[in-house]
Amino acid sequence: MTSSITSYAQLEEFGRTRLSPNFFMREFLQSEIATWHGMRNVPENPERAVWAGQQLCNHLLEPLQATFGRIHVRSGYRSPEVNAFGNQHKLNCASNEKNYGSHIWDYPTVEGHYGATACIVMPWLVDYVERGGHWTAMAWWIHDHLPYSSLYFFPRLAAFNINWSEAPVRRVDSYAAPKGCLIAPGTPGKPGLNAQSYPGFPELLGKVMPFTPTKSPAASLCAPPAAALASSIDSTAKPLHATSAAPAADSTPARSSAAGEKVYYRAVHTITKWRKAANHSTLESAIRGPNGAAALFRGKVRIDYAKHGEPLFALVWQEGSSTGSLIRAEAGQPDGIRVVSIPVGKLKEFDELDGVSERELASYFSRT
Repeated sequence: MTSSITSYAQLEEFGRTRLSPNFFMREFLQSEIATWHGMRNVPENPERAVWAGQQLCNHLLEPLQATFGRIHVRSGYRSPEVNAFGNQHKLNCASNEKNYGSHIWDYPTVEGHYGATACIVMPWLVDYVERGGHWTAMAWWIHDHLPYSSLYFFPRLAAFNINWSEAPVRRVDSYAAPKGCLIAPGTPGKPGLNAQSYPGFPELLGKVMPFTPTKSPAASLCAPPAAALASSIDSTAKPLHATSAAPAADSTPARSSAAGEKVYYRAVHTITKWRKAANHSTLESAIRGPNGAAALFRGKVRIDYAKHGEPLFALVWQEGSSTGSLIRAEAGQPDGIRVVSIPVGKLKEFDELDGVSERELASYFSRT
C-alpha cells in the first residue's frame, strides 16, 4: 500500500500532529535506519498511526514523564518498509508480523488488535541504576500503576520498549540481567501492591489522559495544508494476514474539523429531550473541551441544569463524516465518559425529528 503522505509539505504537517499534551508525532518518526539508508519512515495509514500513538502517549508516556521527568524517545513508529529492512539486515528489528500492533502502529496484530510501542530512555532511571538501583524496580512500578501491555528492557541506559495495546498482555521481559520473563501475564498489580519491589519510588503524578476519538475511517490527518487536513486514506487496507478490520467502534480515529466543516452537538436530558448547541468548532472540543460532553456530565457546563434536567446522552458529528459519536457518563472510564460510534445518517435522522428514545440510544452501547 502507498502512503497518503506523498509530499514534503504533507510530512511536515503530519509531524506537527499533537498526540498528547507533551508529545508530537515528529519525534516518533525519527529512525537511524531510515536516515542512514535513505528510506521514508512514514505510515501507510496515517490516521491509524496517530490514533495508536495517542493511546501510547496519553495512557503511558504522559504519566511516566509527569512522575519521573523527561522521557527520551529512542525509537517509535516504524513503517513496514523500514522495519522489514531492519529485520533482514539484523538491525535489532523483529519481523513485521511481530511488530504489527507494536512498532508498526498503523497495522493490527494477527488477532486484529491495534497498539503502539516506543523504546524510551528515562534519565531518572539511568541515574537510579548508576546509583546501584535495578531496572526491575521500574518494571514493578509500571506494573502497579499504568495500563501497559508489554515491557522489554535492554542493557544500555536502562532503555525499554513500552507497549500500549487494545488487548493488553501485561508481561515484562528483558535482555538485561536477569534475562527472560520478569512478570508473567496474570500477575496482580495495583498501586502499592508490589511496593517492596520499588522502595523509595515517587507516587504517580498527573493522570492518564486518553484521547477518546470518533470513528472517521475515510479521514486523513496528513492532507496538504490548503485542504486543512481533509484528504482521505484507504482505511480498509491491511496486511494479508490480518483477521480483523479497523479498531472497535469506541476506539477508532478522529480528525480535527476541516475549514468549513460544521460540527454538530446535541444533548439529551431528563427534561429537555433534544438540546441543540452550536458553540463547538472541533470534534475534540465538543467531546472534551470546557463546554463539551465530558464537562456536561460533570455539571461544569454553563447551562440551566434545573431547567433541562440531568444529562443522559450527548451526540456529536461533523459535516462530511460517515460516523459520529454517541456519549454517556460511565464510571471507571477515562474522564468519566464512554464514547461509541454511530452512523451520521442516523444522527441526522434523529435531528430532523428533534429527538430519539432513550432506549434506542442506550442500545448502541450494548452493541460494542
